Amino acid sequence: MVSVVRGVGALPHVGRLGLAARPDRREIRRWIRGVCAARLDVRTLVDVLLVTTELIENAYRHTSSPIEARIACADFGVMVEVTDGDADHPEEMATSDRTWGGRGVQAMVELAISWGVREEGAGKTVWVLLPMVVPKVTPRSG
Repeated sequence: MVSVVRGVGALPHVGRLGLAARPDRREIRRWIRGVCAARLDVRTLVDVLLVTTELIENAYRHTSSPIEARIACADFGVMVEVTDGDADHPEEMATSDRTWGGRGVQAMVELAISWGVREEGAGKTVWVLLPMVVPKVTPRSG
């Protein structure tokens, strides 16, 4: 499902990560945990880790100019955005048990409330809105 969510871009970005230096998967996951762990339940955090790393890996694999990843959190979910300098849109690959990889868009489609592509100059931003699986509960003191 590719759709446009109007107004979602107004969510405050909780975190930004520059991708020009191509941080590795370990650095990316550390960044995501640092940005999200205190705000999200474990199940939502796992979805954010999976989708964000897949989107960034796709930007690394299919473009020569990854630019930035952004994450924003709200009570209803998490917005993940990955911007690169390539105008080509991502495509969902046919599923096959004979090949490794190629499942980033499929994972995104399965987990997302909504997702889409926004043109940004000569490039694009792929965005995903993930649901909050379980609202984060802060224990009461006393």
